[in-house]
Formats: sequence, structure tokens, C-alpha cells
Amino acid sequence: MMTSQQEKADLEKGNDKDVEIAASSPKRTKPYIVLVASCAALGGLIFGYDIAGAGATFQMDGFKEHFGWECAPGADPSCMPASESIIDRDKGLINGLFGTGAAIGAMISPPVAEKYGRRICLAFSTLVFIFGAAFQTWSPEMWVMWFGRIFSGMGIGMLSMCVPVYIAEMSPEHIRGSLSTLWQVAVTSGILIASAANLGLKNWDEGWRLSYGGNISFALLLLLCLAFMPESPRWLAANGNDEQLDEALRKIRFEDEIEDEKKKLQKEVQEELDVGSAPWSEVFSEKNGMRKRVFLGMSFQTFQQLCGINAIMFYAPDILATFFTSDQAIVGTFALNTINFLATFITVATVDKIGRVKLLCSGGLVMFLALLINGILSAVDQTMTVGYIVLVSAGFFIIGFAFSWGPVVWTVCSEMFPYRTRGKAAGLTTTSNWVGTTIIGALFPVASSASLSACFFFFAAMIAIGTTVVYLFQPETAKKTPIQIDEAYRTHKAKLHRKTW
Repeated sequence: MMTSQQEKADLEKGNDKDVEIAASSPKRTKPYIVLVASCAALGGLIFGYDIAGAGATFQMDGFKEHFGWECAPGADPSCMPASESIIDRDKGLINGLFGTGAAIGAMISPPVAEKYGRRICLAFSTLVFIFGAAFQTWSPEMWVMWFGRIFSGMGIGMLSMCVPVYIAEMSPEHIRGSLSTLWQVAVTSGILIASAANLGLKNWDEGWRLSYGGNISFALLLLLCLAFMPESPRWLAANGNDEQLDEALRKIRFEDEIEDEKKKLQKEVQEELDVGSAPWSEVFSEKNGMRKRVFLGMSFQTFQQLCGINAIMFYAPDILATFFTSDQAIVGTFALNTINFLATFITVATVDKIGRVKLLCSGGLVMFLALLINGILSAVDQTMTVGYIVLVSAGFFIIGFAFSWGPVVWTVCSEMFPYRTRGKAAGLTTTSNWVGTTIIGALFPVASSASLSACFFFFAAMIAIGTTVVYLFQPETAKKTPIQIDEAYRTHKAKLHRKTW
């Protein structure tokens, strides 16, 4: 360990020296760090599979007959299918309880990750998800499904907080943005896999069980990977010992980078120890612009959900069934999910070159226009021709989301806070996301039955407000060190004409 004299000497060098070292570092990346980040992103794949898998079951005959929404062919003449109000209630609770569990998980995750480490948090989150998914797959009655949704949501909520932070802390600054987008790439991959599986599962009476439980296999794969993944060096610098920190750095950094990286991490930790642990009052204080950052992060995550993405992705089969048959709706959903998957790679290629703010603003504009079109079309006669136009417009909405508000919000929220307050602050932003998910997921079935057009107009208004907030208040953080990010938030001023992006 460094002596106290060495630590004080490092502290006296100031922020400029840190920036100089960061700028002069060679832009090299060990392939192993990409592998580790990809393994961690399996948490996103688990989530994505649930979005597409669960939503499609609402159009599967086996699912509807099992839970009494419809009577099976040849059923007893006395069979009475559930009313529309009960079906809307069941759909809302299946989605809403998942979001409720996820919000709880997002609040649980920070203290677990801070006390026991990122790897333990990832492992515990995965086990909680498997527990819930097992009940969903079994589900002899609807209340068992609801019970499973709470716990599977809790696991996903914990993963959604811990995975982006783990990836950000493992990554070098020059590719931190690209690697952080792996969470959203994995989410879209899971959506695509489940959507493809649904094409066959819809023809099997018990296929819906795999739509809910198939991602258990990915959860088990993540547990296996965790046995070989290193702990976050940033966490080890604060909680581990020199040997553990050296071992982790040897895996993810080149030999000539290890000593500088180690000193930088230890210096940051020492600065935080000198001041003490961050209480909740500091998270919402004006110091270092924390209050502004927290409210910005919470607003980004909230608008990401209030723009309607999960309502559209989760209920896409139901929405398209307004214009097409159930089988055609599932095929149309697969087409949308394929677009979603492919468009996400736009961000992987551009997030560190173009920057966060430009992507969020341009994507927000595309989403706004697409939602306006669908709002207008949903108010006219529901013909198949209108359905095809709605499908195309929904495709543009998904493209806009997939290269901007989908991955970039997670990237921004994983890097916008100082380490001292990152656990608590990131937990708040992630919880905001899941609160939004819960509200939209629970209310959309009833609201869309009343007026699908009004839902689209509401989503358009939300993304317009969210994009305006980004344009006015969010500084660019691409390729910046933590110290540079602090400075960016301190100095950024809201202006109608941005001179810097």
C-alpha cells in the first residue's frame, strides 16, 4: 500500500495531473475485458427474453385456455371465459408486479453491491430471478404467476443496477461507452431470441411455459461465468487488499498500465476515505452538483419508460392483433424485435464517437414523430392497410429508441456519479426506471382499451419533454475521466443554443 506521505503527495498534484495521465494513456484494450463485459451483460439478455416471451403469451391459445381467458375447443358447454375487465386486470398485474419487484430489487442492489461486491450482487440477483422464473413456469393458477413475477422482477431490478455499474468500473475510459451499451445489446438479443422461439411455441399448448422460463438457462450460464469473472477493481481498491487488486488488474489491463491504474484507484479511494462515506444527504446536496445529477438521472430513466417502449414491446402482439390475426401479430412482433436488435449496434459504433447528447436528441426526435403518426392512425378505422402503416411507424420508433434512449440512458447513468455516491445515486435512477415500468405496464391494458390513440399521444409528449431536458441540461460525458465528468456537470449551463455537444 502507499504510505500516507505518498497519498498526500498524490492528492497535492491536483486534477490536472489526472487528466494529463488519462489523455496520454495508450488506447489499448485487452480482449478479456470485452469477454467479461459480455458475460455480465447476460443479465440484460435475461430481461429481454422476459419482455418478448411474457408479452407474446397473451396471444397464445394454450396460455389463454390454461388461465380461463378462453374456452378450449370441445370444452364443457358450461365453460365461461373471463370478462375483458378480468383479462385486462391479469395482463396489468403480470406486467405491473414484475415492475414492482424490479423497483424493489433496484433499491436492494446498492447496499448489497457496496458491502459484498459486484460479483456477489450479480450472483444473488441471478438466484432471485431463477426462483421467480421457476414459479412462473410452473403456475397452475394465476396467483402463482403473479407471485413469480414479483421475484423474477426483483432479480432483474438488481441486475439492471449492478450490471451497468460493474461494466463501467471494469472498462477503460476510451471504450467505456461502447461496453456499457452491451447491456442494451443483450436486452435486444433476449427479445429477439424469445420472439423467434414464440413463432414455434405458439403452436404448442404448453409453449407459454418456456416463454416465461426459457431464460433460466441464460441465468444458469451467467452463474457459471461469474465463477471466472474478476471483481471490480474499483470495489477492490476500497474493500479488498493489494493482492486481490493486482490479480484483477492483471486480467483486464496490460502489464505497463497496472501500476498507474492501481495508483489512480487508490488515490480516489483515499480521497473518499478522507471525507468519509457518503450519507443520503450528500446524494441530494448541491456539493459537486449532486442534486442536479441525481434528478437528471432519475428523469432520464423515468422518461425512458414513459415514452412507452416497454408497453409497445411487451404488448406489441396485443396492439398488432387490433389489425391482424393472432399469428400475424406474433410474426409482426418478431419483425419489430429484429429491427430493435439490429438498430442497437448503431450505438455500439457511435456512442463514443458522436457522443451521448447527440444520440439522445436525434433518437428522441425520431421517436416523437413516429409516435405522433401512430397516434393519428390509431384514431381512424382499424383496417389492415392502417395496420401495416402502424407497423412501419412502430419500426421507426423502435429504431430511434434502440440507438438512443435504450442504451445511452444506461451508459449516462452508469458514469455520471462520483464513486462515493454512485451506489446510492445509481440505485435511485434505476428505481425510477422500474417505477415508470410499473405504472405504464399496469395501466396500459386498460388505457389502450379506452383509447390507443391517446396512449400514443401521451408517449409522444413524454419523449418530447425528455429530449428537451437532455438538450438543455445534460453535458457531454463521452471519453471523459471521472474528474472531467465532475467538471462538466459543474460548468454546464442550460442554453437554447448549445455551443458544445
